[in-house]
Amino acid sequence: MPSSVYLQSSDYAAFGVPTATADQVAAASTLIDAYLCRPEGLIWAPDANGLPAYMKGLDPTFSFQLPAAIAPGLNVPVNAGPLAAMLEVGDVVILDRATPAVVEACVIASITGTTVQLQQVLFAHASGATVETDMVIKEQRRIPDGRPLTSTSRRPLMRLIAGTGRYGYGRRGDSNRFNLDDFNLIASLQKFGGPPAWELFNVTAAGFDAATGNVWVPAGILLAYYTEVKLRYVAGYQYANLPAQIKGACATLIQAIQASPEMGDMKKYRAGDTEIERFSASQLNPDTRRKLDPFRISAFV
Repeated sequence: MPSSVYLQSSDYAAFGVPTATADQVAAASTLIDAYLCRPEGLIWAPDANGLPAYMKGLDPTFSFQLPAAIAPGLNVPVNAGPLAAMLEVGDVVILDRATPAVVEACVIASITGTTVQLQQVLFAHASGATVETDMVIKEQRRIPDGRPLTSTSRRPLMRLIAGTGRYGYGRRGDSNRFNLDDFNLIASLQKFGGPPAWELFNVTAAGFDAATGNVWVPAGILLAYYTEVKLRYVAGYQYANLPAQIKGACATLIQAIQASPEMGDMKKYRAGDTEIERFSASQLNPDTRRKLDPFRISAFV
């Protein structure tokens, strides 16, 4: 069952589906996520302080257990073993997700060998505590020429947890406005070889608008704006403030599922020269789509 469930049993009767089952709600919620192109869902979960920490609809890509207990503090080292090679600076890991009293999101500040350094740890975690990766939304965005602004594709943007940026050449259409001399920021970076490095920037110095997803990115260590950034963030709602349109759309889909059991939403069957015709190509009718459209991702931002 998906973690992002858009109708709880206490609301079944209010939305016209008093006989709904958990499986039907799960199927309807999964269909909503697919239509919205948001596999992480719309529901976020809080950390021990009540701040948005991770998306409930996501499953961790990797997980490992702490080999030793860690205490609260800054720049806390953790031995991630061979998984350290699959992580990068700026990634967000979730500690102790199964324990609400101490669950938190931590940012990887540096990686040396098999040791990752967590930028800040707020709570004590015992040996064996679970560390999970890829539980937040991660997006890579180019920064427009001359403007330190970008936008997230998911909204509302509830918390920007971490961000990294790097310098690089602009798009070819911007070449007449970009420094291509032998002595500039890029030339100094290229001296060290390899692709431009991603550096962690201070998200407390960034600004964002929750409704529009617009993010103002601070300048980097070279006092110049980045060419592109990677943002790690949480976007969506808790069930208590989930918009009624989402709950209503979920209820409509449950009704459609209940109305077309077993053989499905079929209009006609023919055995000779076998033919099967459905009443509709989708269980999402136009009214339901209009309810959901404001929550779809904005791909071109």
